[in-house]
Parts: sequence; structure tokens; C-alpha cells
Amino acid sequence: MQIRNEPGAWVDEEFETRDLGDPRRDRRAKELLKRFAARPTASIPGACEGWAETMAAYRFLGNEHIDWRDMMQPHWERTAARMGE
Repeated sequence: MQIRNEPGAWVDEEFETRDLGDPRRDRRAKELLKRFAARPTASIPGACEGWAETMAAYRFLGNEHIDWRDMMQPHWERTAARMGE
């Protein structure tokens, strides 16, 4: 795994295989992961930029079609691959 210097670049690499059934969900998940990684101790409103983004984050996290295991699956797979090296 090559580490790039741009903020959140690891998210693009670590979760490139994620498929939540809709490209918009995949993009939103990636943006949320970048926001939360940049400010890991912040609340959701504190990590988001503004009210609209905060509400979008809550809608995404409350979506019944998205399971946290689906979000984490690519990370688990990449972690297992790295451990095998």
C-alpha cells in the first residue's frame, strides 16, 4: 500500500471495493470517512461542514439499506491481505 500525502487518500485506497448498491452512497460513505478521520474526536456536527452536510450524514447513517458490516467489509479484507504479506 502506497501512502499518498493528500488528506483522506488512504480512504480512497482502503475502501475502493466498497459497493453499497448505489454510487451516490459509495461517494457519501467515502466523504464521511474522510471527515471523521480528519477529526476523530469531533461530534458528527463538529466533523461536518455546515448544517446541510450534518443532516446528510445523519440521513446516511440512519439509512436502513446500509449495514455497518457492509461499510467495513473492504477494510477487513484489506487488513487480512496485509496480515498475509
